[in-house]
Amino acid sequence: MSLDKPAPKLLLALPLVLFTVLGLLYFYGLTNDPNKSASRLINKPVPAFRLASLFSPDIVLESSSINGPAIINVWASWCGPCREEHAELKRIAEEEGVKIYGVNYQDDAAVARTWLQQNGDPFTWVMFDGAAATGLPLDVFSLPQTYLVDAQGIIRARHIGALTRPVWNDMKKQIQHVSQ
Repeated sequence: MSLDKPAPKLLLALPLVLFTVLGLLYFYGLTNDPNKSASRLINKPVPAFRLASLFSPDIVLESSSINGPAIINVWASWCGPCREEHAELKRIAEEEGVKIYGVNYQDDAAVARTWLQQNGDPFTWVMFDGAAATGLPLDVFSLPQTYLVDAQGIIRARHIGALTRPVWNDMKKQIQHVSQ
């Protein structure tokens, strides 16, 4: 004679409920565009942060030295979309003369320097942020992340993901709109 109690029906349904909830969260993550959510930094000055230069670790660079109009680009050599956008960043710097300030984020400094030397360096200067110190001030939660800064040092636009020519053209309209 067995004394085992039958499992409650609710307990049997628990895996199905958990699977459904996790599936819905996964689907939401796939369809959610982070660029559609407003950034708390838009229409505010560039937040203050100080980091060592990627190429000269004894030199400290400060965000207050960013002269707009300019781009702040948060990137890493290990980041696939960062590699995808690199040609566009070089084009913007070379053809349009826009200053691009880089923040090399959670990377290996030697690997990042080598990567820029091999693939071209579009940056006016690059801060090295191996410890993710700019994560909170710049609201970094995914790479690459690009901010457009106007001549007064105010952030006018943000893009999360690879910067393409159409995205860049849309971002530029934010500065043109403000200056009119």
